[in-house]
Amino acid sequence: MLLSLVTLLGLAGASGAHVEQLLAQNEAFRENAASAASAGIEMAIRAIVNSAAPEAVVPRITGRLPGAAGTFEATISFEGYEHALPQTAGSQLAGAHFEIVSTGYSARHAVDRQRGGVMWMVKSAEPAAEAGCEPLTARRCMQPGELRRYSWQRIPVE
Repeated sequence: MLLSLVTLLGLAGASGAHVEQLLAQNEAFRENAASAASAGIEMAIRAIVNSAAPEAVVPRITGRLPGAAGTFEATISFEGYEHALPQTAGSQLAGAHFEIVSTGYSARHAVDRQRGGVMWMVKSAEPAAEAGCEPLTARRCMQPGELRRYSWQRIPVE
């Protein structure tokens, strides 16, 4: 009877260890999916700054994490221009706003979705509105080609 009790305790311990191992693997898969989603946002930002103009940015990017099973799909939406930016006189800069939504996938159907907002400073054909910057005010002047990240969040997967 004592041997049966010890055997049952051993089986329960082995079963618990197996469940713990599965939970740890699932967490690793979720982290891979989150890393893939983050990589998608970074690749989208790279596509934005390497494009000729905001309107020419490719709207969808897919890829795979090197050395991992994670993949991503990122969509890039050009949201429009902002002209009232702190800049030196005569700069004629506009901030091109983009929204990036990246979905990362990993093994066992692990999915993570992230959204980022960026503004890319580009030359504008329109005259810029007066908006002072250093040394006149405590705001830093925008520079052509500069990229500002202004939002990031994890969003629920539908």
